[in-house]
This record gives sequence, structure tokens and C-alpha cells, in this order.
Amino acid sequence: MPHARAATTVNFGKDQFFTLGLGVRAQYLSHDTTMPGNKDAASASDLRIYMGAQFHKYVKSTLNLERLRDGNWNVLDGVLQFERWKAFNIWGGRMLTPSDRSNLDGPYFLSTYAFPMVSQYPGAWSGRDDGISVWGKLLKDRFRYVAGVYRGHNWVRGGSNYGEHPLFAARMEYNFLDPEPSPAYYTASTYYGKADILAIGLAGQYETDGVGTAQDKGDYKAWNIDGLFEKRIGEGAKYGVYTLEGAYYQYYTGGVKDIAAGYGQHSADYGNVGGVNDGTAFLASTAYLIPYRLGWGRLQPLVRYQQFRFKKDMYGPGHPKTTQLDLGGNYVMDGHNLRFTFDYVRYKPMGTRAVGAFLLGMQFQY
Repeated sequence: MPHARAATTVNFGKDQFFTLGLGVRAQYLSHDTTMPGNKDAASASDLRIYMGAQFHKYVKSTLNLERLRDGNWNVLDGVLQFERWKAFNIWGGRMLTPSDRSNLDGPYFLSTYAFPMVSQYPGAWSGRDDGISVWGKLLKDRFRYVAGVYRGHNWVRGGSNYGEHPLFAARMEYNFLDPEPSPAYYTASTYYGKADILAIGLAGQYETDGVGTAQDKGDYKAWNIDGLFEKRIGEGAKYGVYTLEGAYYQYYTGGVKDIAAGYGQHSADYGNVGGVNDGTAFLASTAYLIPYRLGWGRLQPLVRYQQFRFKKDMYGPGHPKTTQLDLGGNYVMDGHNLRFTFDYVRYKPMGTRAVGAFLLGMQFQY
């Protein structure tokens, strides 16, 4: 993500420089449903290289790469940025589409390790798509907006939208207390006491023939509202930092079942194809950053609950649902740049029994 701290900056002249950074995430899961026999599994789940350049005071670029689970590398972000005014900027290339707070956090800036399963906006890779965005900050940076046109979902032979219709997406957000200390239109689900936050965001996406097959198509529509409240308790956060986050989602497919995730691709991880579900969802989480240091860092206990409720009688009798409870905490050494997470995760997929697992996660950025 562009708001990771860069380890190296090389200056070439006035308003000209190059930055290089690194992000690594690793985890141990005691009961991994993706492994044969649901065995425990340890993995380096994410490796990213961050690169940025400024060629002129108003012209910049970002190139971030991510190593895939099969060992190949993928372009995470590839953006040409024209940033003349704070209130209006233009980006072109591959970037995060306007969506919910969780997607704009990315995995490194969530309040806990696991990405929320209720955040199901489609993307070519990790919530990204190819297109053009305009964004800006107004009212002393308290109001932020982003809107754009993108390549879209199911652009594949046999899919519902073989290059015929783009995806339209937009988001706006207002901060009632301090402006969020994150760049551009990006977000975080905790700032560890850097500011007092009360933010409400509203996002929506639309694509004609965005779901289904070439023979059975449906329009894709989705919207969500999300909020973040974070308050330093006492002067200088003397008594800690309290965080509360929530989000509500509506996903519509026009009564059409989408094709399988990754249809016609090397795997489900590739492309922006399939896997969109019709239903409603919500997320709620709360955390407290303890003010006292324990060794090199501070503890942050956290609870998060999620539910995805599928459309009635479309995926099974009645309203089947998938739920997940995360109960644990973070050991925060350097904000989002160095953090350990220990969670008990209880996951109940639609139509099957609940599965419990312990998750130990680590992330490092520099």
C-alpha cells in the first residue's frame, strides 16, 4: 500500500525521487480448511515490494508487486498519478476501486490479521481493477471522495460481460472529529491513537451484465455504509485508545447466480471473474489499546463478528448464512509496520458445521 513507510528514498533533484519499501505477512493456523484433512498450516501469506517515484511536483507513479501463493509475481498497484490540487486529483492504471473501509485498508491496515469475509467487492487482484479514478479532500480534509470507471467483473469468454460494460464505483466519507491521517482515499481500521476519529463512509458500485454467464446475465449492484470511531482516553491517551468499527453491505445480482470464482483463469486468485453472491452482510468490531507497554510493545484486545446472509431460496432453503467470530488481540510494536496477532477464529460456512481454529499472524512493513 502507498501509505506504508518506505525504507529507502533516493533523491534525483528538486521534486524528484524514488522510494522502495517491503511488506511481509506470515501466519500459523491450527485448523486450515484449505489444507487436505484440515491440518494445521504455517505460511508466508503475503510478500509485497512497494515502489514509488515523483517526476515533477504534480506527477507521480506507484508500482507495487505481490508474490502469489504459487510463487509467481503479480502487479498489485500500477498507477500514474496527477496530483495538482488537494481537492481534485486524477489516477490511471491498476488501483483500489472505491469500496468499503476494509478493502481500502488492505490486509496491512486492518484492526486484526484476517481479512473480513463480508467484504466481497470484486477485483482483479486484492480489491484492485484497471481504470481511471478521481479523488480529493475538502473541508479541511474532513470530507474525502473518490469515483471512477474500471475494466469490470466477468470480462472473460463465456462470462456475462466480455468487454462490453465497465464498472462504475464511488465513495464519499466525512470525518466529524480529526481528519484521518491516511493519504489519498485510503483508510485504516485503527490509527493507534494518532487522532480522534469519527468517520462515516458510503460506497457503491454498478456494472451492467456484471454477474452470471454469457447465456444468463444479471446486473451487478452493491453498496455499503461503514463507520469508525476511535478515541484517545485521557490527555495523550493516558488511559488507552478505544476503537469501534461497523459496516453494513447489500449485494445484488438480479436473481442470477454468478459463475464460479476464477472461471477460465489459472486459479480463483487470478482475474476478476465469478464468485459474487447476492445477499446482505454486516461487520462489527471493538478494540482497546492498553496504555502500558509490555516489553517492546502494547497489547490491544479485540473482538470482531461478521455475518453474510444469502438471498432467500437462491443458495438453499430460506436465508442461509455464513458467520465468523474473531476473539483475540494484537501485540503492537510499531503500529501497522510491526504487529503480531493472536486470534481464536470460529467460522461457520453456509450449510455446514462451525470450525474453530487458532491464528497467529505477523506483519512487517518498511
